[in-house]
Amino acid sequence: MRVSAVRLIPLTVLLCAAAVAGCGSSDDPGSGGGNGSNGPGEVTEQVKVFSTEGEQFDPVEREVPASEAPEAATRALLSVPPERTYIPRGTEVESVKVKGGEATVDLSDEFLGDIPADPSRRTRREQEAVEGRVAQVTYTLTSLNDVEKVSVSSGGLTVGVPKDRADYAPPKKQPPPPGKGGDSGVRTAGATWLQQRLANLGYLPQSGVDGVVGYQTQQAVMAFQSWEGLTRDGVAGPQTRSALATAKRPRPSAKRPSRLMEVRIGRGVLMLVRNGRAVRTIHISAGGPGNETPTGRYEVFRKELMSWSVPFSTWLPYASYFNNGIAFHEYPDVPPYPASHGCVRVPAPEAPLVYRFARMGTVVVVRS
Repeated sequence: MRVSAVRLIPLTVLLCAAAVAGCGSSDDPGSGGGNGSNGPGEVTEQVKVFSTEGEQFDPVEREVPASEAPEAATRALLSVPPERTYIPRGTEVESVKVKGGEATVDLSDEFLGDIPADPSRRTRREQEAVEGRVAQVTYTLTSLNDVEKVSVSSGGLTVGVPKDRADYAPPKKQPPPPGKGGDSGVRTAGATWLQQRLANLGYLPQSGVDGVVGYQTQQAVMAFQSWEGLTRDGVAGPQTRSALATAKRPRPSAKRPSRLMEVRIGRGVLMLVRNGRAVRTIHISAGGPGNETPTGRYEVFRKELMSWSVPFSTWLPYASYFNNGIAFHEYPDVPPYPASHGCVRVPAPEAPLVYRFARMGTVVVVRS
């Protein structure tokens, strides 16, 4: 996705808390600035092009010709680098018309791609993808002075109902953070030995040794399997149990400072490190194809117990931001492959621990 970079983000790089919560970005609900001029006789209008960072926006100001501002703003959005947008490469502008404060945007069929136009036929992931793309178009065009609502179509097919910024506002009542979840499971022979070995190696807390194989144990098994190069299915079969019998605790590659968090994208784990030792190794899912989590060295600079993701209109519990709009956060689905929009998904049972460990200023090292 992005070129790997080593940088520390100071605490002063806080995004405006009164703007969009969520993976650390801002939406600035006001319209774009006033008109200007790029040259003799050319009147321009300022627009905010809503590129993305993690599961949230990262707007960039642009000046476009006022005479064709809606279409020029849309073209500017489509020219955003592929690693900074949810919109597929190759998407083109067919037409943009504005009437009565509503912009009707017709994009090429690449905008939807293979995703069904009918929302009832989409998978959850497909629906999220469409919502993120439409949100980018909506926020970009509503930064213009004469646009309040946006309707989007792809290849002549209407993508959804017209939307304005109010449709992306968080609910007035913030829900409490989710519980650990996945506590139910099956009591099986050998479960206590399995859990104790996982705990001894740092994949499971001692409190998780209860003889019942549930979601937390399955996620711990997946972390172990991934680290050891085994098939990551969460099932402790003969090969996994044999490897467990002789395995050693994972060793982080980063040793300083004394307290840090190390993400190993390829191995699908997050290590909580104290004094060079991985006190816990947790299964995670980083950014999927096209939304890869950038490698580098960062710092936790913002924390929110419940953050609002504007593009996807959803809460991100236990969010700790470490790279602009990219954060650790709880997510109900942490699959055995990179699947997020750039953030680092953490299983529900481990999310409170990760949130507590990620103090402000904690160093985060992300490796491939």
